[in-house]
Amino acid sequence: METVLADFTTTSTASGNIINILALIAIVAAVALGGLYLSQDHRTSGQRIGDAIGALPAGPDKAVGKLHDQSPAANIKRNLKDAAS
Repeated sequence: METVLADFTTTSTASGNIINILALIAIVAAVALGGLYLSQDHRTSGQRIGDAIGALPAGPDKAVGKLHDQSPAANIKRNLKDAAS
């Protein structure tokens, strides 16, 4: 009977470790995504104007959009949308 109990304890401990590792990965991913969405745009005015000039062939709306503050998450969304079209 002790052997069966020891096997059960080892299996439940291994399952608990896997659950803890998965929970830790989920927490790290959530913190990384939160940081991405909350980070600020650190472009200089010259960089913003350069981006706007570079976007002029795509239309004035896109050029004006390059002048505003954009989080890295917004830039990723915009780049994915531009790549799809």
